[in-house]
Amino acid sequence: MKKTIIMLLMVLLMIGSFVPISKADNPVIKDQFSADPAAIVHDGKAYLYTGHDEAATNGDFFVLKKWSIYSSSDLSNWKLEGYMPRTEFEWATGDSAWASQAIERDGKFYWYVTVDNSDQNAPGFALGVAVSDNPAGGFKDAIGGPLVISTDTENPENMGSDSWDDIDPTVYIDDDGQAYLYWGNTHLYYAKLKENMIELDGDIHKVDIENMPGTFTEAPFLHKYDGKYYLTYAMNYPEELVYAMSDSPTGPWEYKGKLMDTLDSSGTSHQAVLEFEDEWYFIYHTAALPTGGNYRRSVAIEKLNYNHDGTIQKITPTASGISDSSFSLKSYHDQNRYVRHLNGALRVDPVDKNSLDSRWHTVEGLANDAEDFISFQSENKPGFYLVRNGSNIELKKHDGTDSFKEAATFKKVPGLADKNWVSFQTLNDEDLYLYQRDNFTFGVNTVDSAEQNGRATFELSEADVTEVVLNKTSLTLEEGTSSTIHAKVTPNTALNKKVSFYSSNSDVATISESTYDAKTGETSITLKGKTAGSTEIIAVSEDGNYSAKTTVEVKKHEENPIEIKDVVISSHSKSKEINIEGILKNQSGRDVTVKVEDPNGNFAYLDQTTTNAHGSFAFDFKLNDEVNGVFQVSIGAADLEKLYKSSFTYTVGAPDSGGKDGPGKGNGDSPNKDKENPGDKAESPTDKNDDSKNKDGKGLPSTATSMFNYLVIGALLIVGGVFTIFMRKRKIQE
Repeated sequence: MKKTIIMLLMVLLMIGSFVPISKADNPVIKDQFSADPAAIVHDGKAYLYTGHDEAATNGDFFVLKKWSIYSSSDLSNWKLEGYMPRTEFEWATGDSAWASQAIERDGKFYWYVTVDNSDQNAPGFALGVAVSDNPAGGFKDAIGGPLVISTDTENPENMGSDSWDDIDPTVYIDDDGQAYLYWGNTHLYYAKLKENMIELDGDIHKVDIENMPGTFTEAPFLHKYDGKYYLTYAMNYPEELVYAMSDSPTGPWEYKGKLMDTLDSSGTSHQAVLEFEDEWYFIYHTAALPTGGNYRRSVAIEKLNYNHDGTIQKITPTASGISDSSFSLKSYHDQNRYVRHLNGALRVDPVDKNSLDSRWHTVEGLANDAEDFISFQSENKPGFYLVRNGSNIELKKHDGTDSFKEAATFKKVPGLADKNWVSFQTLNDEDLYLYQRDNFTFGVNTVDSAEQNGRATFELSEADVTEVVLNKTSLTLEEGTSSTIHAKVTPNTALNKKVSFYSSNSDVATISESTYDAKTGETSITLKGKTAGSTEIIAVSEDGNYSAKTTVEVKKHEENPIEIKDVVISSHSKSKEINIEGILKNQSGRDVTVKVEDPNGNFAYLDQTTTNAHGSFAFDFKLNDEVNGVFQVSIGAADLEKLYKSSFTYTVGAPDSGGKDGPGKGNGDSPNKDKENPGDKAESPTDKNDDSKNKDGKGLPSTATSMFNYLVIGALLIVGGVFTIFMRKRKIQE
């Protein structure tokens, strides 16, 4: 008995070890062909529901006998959980397990499917629904018959009696709990679902999409983001994926743009949109696996990025997908050129804005998986590889043959021209290397000179952006003021270094047109505060996959007060020289007036000067009388609300007082230097010592109005002129 249990455990372990797990890059499902994806998230895990293509390599129509269920905790590594056969729906017929979608409600999982109806009273395709308590399996036909049949809708004329307009169901439950079912081919339909999710609730509605530049084909999928409803679907044939937006799950719908171009080797296209761990993803199928094609498709995943206005960025199918990085091959011989495929031709050319054809998804050698061997798959043409054909290198679709694998495998060796770079030998001929020709085409060649070594040497570097870095993470501005923000991407080898900026609230702050500096790799904008408030300035990489934010606070503009500060008064007792210096804060080219009174209250000096570019001013003069005591100093300017008041003591024959530099400024007592708030020294009109209230009338009045200050300055200048004439006459008389 014990041995039997051990044997059973070993068998179970062996069976478990053979459960297919698809891993990493695109397609994400590699163990078998898969198509028409749909996905949900439950308890932190994603579940993927796909059709299973089983057509032969040379098949001429779809063969889908069952649906597959996969699960993943990271969207990169997928485990096959099991299948649901088409035969679960006994009322259906044929190998018709076409597109489907699952959804959860109240702890149960409902799987809506497309199958061919066996009922000749309603021939053609129909919609069914299965239910389970488990997202990974156990699904059973919920109603024992179709939910929607061909006679429920108006069949397009070109389909005849055996129609296929009732296909491709998508279901969405809105925030208020109402469920909606959309479906269709050629015609688009929707209906409400009852709370039990297995009955229609009301009429079937035919849907039109406004401003659509083509015709609706199939594959509707409904989701919601930031308060808006999005309907993605296939348009025209061969199919391209597009989308429309609405404020309601019932429309009206307005066409917004293209999401994905037509695919290589597949006329159909079918998508799903999934939010997983706060990121959005776009799931679709391609024909990228070896021997893939119209009826042998494979599911892949890309990031889905919304623009700041809610529109969606266009998506390009990639080989690297969401988990891997692409690489560039830079020429050593011409270091501004890279290996590219242009309209199918391989060249060594500079990279332009659309750098995708300069990116390569590297994998272990198809014919030799040892560490030094490598194969190059085109990043934007998944399934197409660099292959040797004689002395040429071509871009070809993987056909699954051994000869293809050998032609697509190369050996990495230290760079022939620089050991820090790399060269690539062909698999079965070590004398031949990947090589840049004279006309910038790309092939293989032998090398026997230094120049040829350079042509056979390349730098294999990461080409994708992995981060956007801003020079400021927060910023405070006043209304009307500006600041510059710089953004840079990493790594330095990324092919697209430019970023775009936008403000989350353009009423608060506006941004200038961006400029890019190729030398520094920085993109810069000038940000201008508009109105008080807060906003985010967001920098986004060109592929839309990475971004960085700066928080900006804009404050109301407050006029800087005109203020006199940093006044220094120096005196020289022997020469009678007096120096008064200071700064009129925030003001250049402004008139400043000074009045000096001797200890007896008489005018000792009165003059005016203009501030320099830094707001500095200076007065130099000599005292005419040898009067000992404290001299009062008043300094004023137009629009200055408070006069600056200070004083200095002058004693005949005393040591000098003053600054450290300049003639007549000795190293005696410290100068009268006010570095504090000049308001401590200034007097307002309400001060007790307001000169306007001096009984002798000899003070210089202060005022809170600009007009009065101008009048004061004018009066001072007149008095100063009279005083100067008086002093000159007195000197002549002496």
